[in-house]
Amino acid sequence: MEIRIDKKSEMPVWQQLAEQITFSIATEKLKPGEALPSVRELSRRLKIHRNTVSQAYRDLKRRSWLVGRRGSRVAVRERSQPGHRTGTSDLDDLINATIHLARERGYSLRELRERVKGRLLAQPPVGLRLLLQEEIRSVLDRPIDGCSTEELAAVTNLLPSTDTSVVGSM
Repeated sequence: MEIRIDKKSEMPVWQQLAEQITFSIATEKLKPGEALPSVRELSRRLKIHRNTVSQAYRDLKRRSWLVGRRGSRVAVRERSQPGHRTGTSDLDDLINATIHLARERGYSLRELRERVKGRLLAQPPVGLRLLLQEEIRSVLDRPIDGCSTEELAAVTNLLPSTDTSVVGSM
């Protein structure tokens, strides 16, 4: 496992470590079930504090990338059975499979990232509007209705004519 830590980076060292391990798992450089170095071994190898490695491992266990029990080495989480959904970790499996398939077909990770980013920006989540409406309705205790961004942009008189302080400060 090749890890490079930049101690001058704005990103905390534990986060750099966690992200590089995640990337190694996603690109299958680390295989499911494969044990990672002990906290002491990795901290010595990278010349960083043991608590930093422990924090990265804890974060990766929390996010279901790694599994481990007290007193034993942490390992890459085994993949779930296809078609059996157990939670957010299955989404990680789907993402990992997508990365692997894209690489097999000759696409770079940059191309994949840009295409996924474009798709997500082009199609906002449908349920988000309903969720926001419900949250606003519960706070205001009044009926509300949603609109598209185009409809919102077309409305010119949202505030009562007597209150211009908000408009003036924008």
